[in-house]
Amino acid sequence: MRRRNAVSLLVLFVGLVFHAHRAAAFDWDAVTDAEKGMKASPLDPGAGAVVLFKRGNIEVLERSSLFWTTRIQTYVRIKVFNDAGRESANVAVEHWKHFRLSNVAGRTILPSGEIVPLDSSKVFQGTVYQEGKRFTLLSTNFTLPSVVPGAIIEYQVEEYVDWFYPPAWIFDTRGVATLQSALQVTIGPRLDMAQYPLESTQSKLSFTQSETVKGTQFDFTVKNLRPIQDEPFAPPYRDQATMVLFTPTRLSFGGDIYPIIARWDDLGDRLKEDFGNMEKGEKETKNKAKELAEKISDPRKKAEAIYAYLQQNITSSNTIGVAFGRPADEIVTAKRGDPDEINALYVLMLREVKIDADLVLLAAQNWETLVRSFPNRDQFSRAITRVNLKGTPVFADPADPASPFGELPWFERGVQGLAVKGSKIQDAPIPAGTEDDNVSTVKATVQVDKDWALEGDQEVEIKGAEAIDFREDLLSEAPEKLEQRLADYFAHGNADAEVTKIEHPEFRDSSQPFRVKAHLKANLNNEVGQGGLLLNPWLGDQYERPLFKTTVRHSAVRFNNPEKRISTSTWELAPEIKVEQLPADVKVENDLGGFSHSCVRNGATVTCTRTYYLKKMLLRTNSEYLNAKKFFDDIAKQDQEVIVLRRQ
Repeated sequence: MRRRNAVSLLVLFVGLVFHAHRAAAFDWDAVTDAEKGMKASPLDPGAGAVVLFKRGNIEVLERSSLFWTTRIQTYVRIKVFNDAGRESANVAVEHWKHFRLSNVAGRTILPSGEIVPLDSSKVFQGTVYQEGKRFTLLSTNFTLPSVVPGAIIEYQVEEYVDWFYPPAWIFDTRGVATLQSALQVTIGPRLDMAQYPLESTQSKLSFTQSETVKGTQFDFTVKNLRPIQDEPFAPPYRDQATMVLFTPTRLSFGGDIYPIIARWDDLGDRLKEDFGNMEKGEKETKNKAKELAEKISDPRKKAEAIYAYLQQNITSSNTIGVAFGRPADEIVTAKRGDPDEINALYVLMLREVKIDADLVLLAAQNWETLVRSFPNRDQFSRAITRVNLKGTPVFADPADPASPFGELPWFERGVQGLAVKGSKIQDAPIPAGTEDDNVSTVKATVQVDKDWALEGDQEVEIKGAEAIDFREDLLSEAPEKLEQRLADYFAHGNADAEVTKIEHPEFRDSSQPFRVKAHLKANLNNEVGQGGLLLNPWLGDQYERPLFKTTVRHSAVRFNNPEKRISTSTWELAPEIKVEQLPADVKVENDLGGFSHSCVRNGATVTCTRTYYLKKMLLRTNSEYLNAKKFFDDIAKQDQEVIVLRRQ
C-alpha cells in the first residue's frame, strides 16, 4: 500500500508543478540541390506539394529530482510545385490542452535563393475544428510568407508539458505525401516508456534502440507515405495515419520500482486521483445537486434534473482530450468546462444524491479507434457518463447541449467505451443503434390550384442523431435569425416561398421532441409545354442520402449511423388539373439498406410515400464500395421521377 501511495503522490506532484522554459533559436538544415531541382512529387505526380521530411524529437527527462518534463520538437520541410501547393503554407499545429507551445519559427526559400522569414507577430493561437462536429482542437496557426511555385517552405515548433505522458506522434502530414518521416525519442534513465507503433497497410516503421548519456534512445523512421485523401465518409485521419503511442510504465525512485501504467486499471488509479482533486472544492456543487434532486423520488428523474441543469448552464469548450482535475465549484462558478470536466462533474453530483454513476472514456468515431490492447490515456478524445439505473445502464453526455438524456450524438455511438469504476477499468461498449433509433418523418398536405399556386402544411419530426445535429445547429443561431433559418428549411430552396405559422420546441430543452411545423405558400414553376407541370413529390428527401461522385476510393467507407427517412405527401389538386403520369413504384432491398417509393391517386388526391433506410455502417473493400455506389446511383435515378400534371 505504501508503494502505491508513493507513486500516486509523485504523479500528482509532477502533474501540478509549473516551470518556465527558455525558447531557444532553431537551426535549419541546408537545402540540397536535389530539393531545389525537384519538379514533381514522386509519390503523387501532379500534386501541388510534397513533404520532403518531417522530423520529431521527443525528450522525457528528469530536469531535477522528481521534476519531469516532456519536450517535443517538430521540423517539417515542404516543396511547393504549383499554385495549388501554396495551400501548404497555411499551417495549423494541433496540440493537447495540457501542452503549451513555447516556440515557433518558419521561413520560405524562394527559387532565387532568397529567404523570407515568418513574422512572429503573424502567429496566432486559438482553436480549430478539424475532426467533425463539436470537437475542438487547440491550435497555433500561421501562414508562411511569399510562397510561389518552386519555393521550399519549412517550419519548426517546440512544445512542453511538465509531465511524463507524451502525446501520440503522427508521421503523416495532412493532405500531402511525405518522402521521409522520422522520430527520435529519449527517455530518462529512471523511467520506462512503452511504445506502440501503429502502421498502415502501405507503410512500415523501422525501429532501433540505443543507450545514451541522457537515457534510452528510440529511433523510428518511415519513407514514402502517400497522401491521406480527404474523402466523404472516410475513417478519421488518425485511423489512417502512421503513428506511435506512448505510455509510462515504471519509475525508479528511492531504490524501489513503482508501476505507473501497465494495465488499464492503473489508468483508473490516475483518474481516481483526478476525481479527488475535483472533490476538494465541491461545497457549492453538492448543495446544487441536493437542491435539484431533493424533492424528486424517482432516480431517473433525479438524474434527468441534474443533467438538464448542467446541459443548460455549463457551456462546453468541446476541447478534445481527457485531463480533468479543476475543483468542481470552480467549474460551476465559471459556467464553462471541457467535456470531460462536465461529465466528471455530473458523476460527482449524481453520487451526492445516491445515484451510482461512472465516467466512461472513449475514442469518438470521428477521432480515432481505441487500441484496446495498449493501456494509454492519450487515445481518448471524450468522456461521457454511465448512469447505473436499475435495469439497463443509461449513457449520457451533458456536455452536448443538444442530446436528450439517454441519447448520444453519432460520434459517441458504436464505439468501445471504458468505464472507470473506482480504480478499475471496465469494458462499456456503446451500441451504434439501429435505423429505427434515427428516424426522420416528414408529412405534408398541400393544395395545388389551376394557376400552379401551392398552399399547405408540413410537419417534420426527427429523433436520434439527425435531431441532435439539427438542434445543435439551431442552438448556434442568433435568436433573431432562428425563424429565418427554419423558414429556409421549409422553403426547400424556393426563394419565392412564403413560410408562416412556424411552430417549434424550446431547443435549449433537449427533452422536448424535435417536431417542427409550418404553413407554406409558393408558386410551382417547373412548367413544360402545353400547360403541363412536373411536380416533385419527394419534398427534398432525395438529397438526404450519401452521394459518391467517384468510382475509386483510397480509404474505407464508414457511415455515421444507421438511419431511416420516411416522407408522405398528399396533394389536393384543383378540378382543372389532370394527372397525366405518376412515378412507377420502386422497391429495393439489400444488406446495405433499402429504398422504396410509390404514388397512389384517389380522385383529385395523390398521395406519395418515400422510404429510405441505411443499416450497414462499414464498407471495407472496393467491391463493397462499388456495390454501395450502384445502390445509391440507382436511388438517385429513381428519385428523378416526378408527377406530370396538365391543365385541362
